[in-house]
Amino acid sequence: MATNPTQRTYTAPCPGCGAPVEFRSAQSTHAVCGYCQSTVVRDGETLARLGKMAELFDDHSPLQLMATGRWNNKVFTLVGRLQYRSGSGTWTEWNAFFDDGSTAWLAEDNGAYVLAVPASTQRTVPAPEQFRVGATTAINGKSYTVASNEQVALISAQGELPRLPVANGVHAARVEHLDGVHQRQDLQQLQLRPAVTLQVVRV
Repeated sequence: MATNPTQRTYTAPCPGCGAPVEFRSAQSTHAVCGYCQSTVVRDGETLARLGKMAELFDDHSPLQLMATGRWNNKVFTLVGRLQYRSGSGTWTEWNAFFDDGSTAWLAEDNGAYVLAVPASTQRTVPAPEQFRVGATTAINGKSYTVASNEQVALISAQGELPRLPVANGVHAARVEHLDGVHQRQDLQQLQLRPAVTLQVVRV
């Protein structure tokens, strides 16, 4: 059932085991049941089962579901995560749900943390597979360099998600804006609990 709309919370029984599955964000369409690992999708006032998610691998992360943090004076909660694999290794991305209803992705890769927030663009951004490593591209009047472009696969997921990525064969490109001697812009302090204060780069 849906609760008070100002709270953006929605709870329904898992079609796999009957346990409650909660959605804190109105933007979340999918979730993984914390009891039976069923992957479910919201369908009106009920949930439909899509299959079963693989077990999470132990990434020794200091973060966990429902950890809270603050970025740019905005409080957020980690409500879901995705684990990926590529030719260069594995990494985790956390679904961060802010108190104002907005969301972001906190990427965790070998001790580095990058917070990605949605942004509007003045033109359609090309598909990831069209970006060539080392090339430059203009986005909203600024020049970016393509730092990486590789094929990634979804390993596992947990919690609630605004989408469910394709399991295999997806390209992921990362671009960086160069500003003088600085390779990345907008270095911020991200405070997480129960983790320590981390340095985060918004690219």
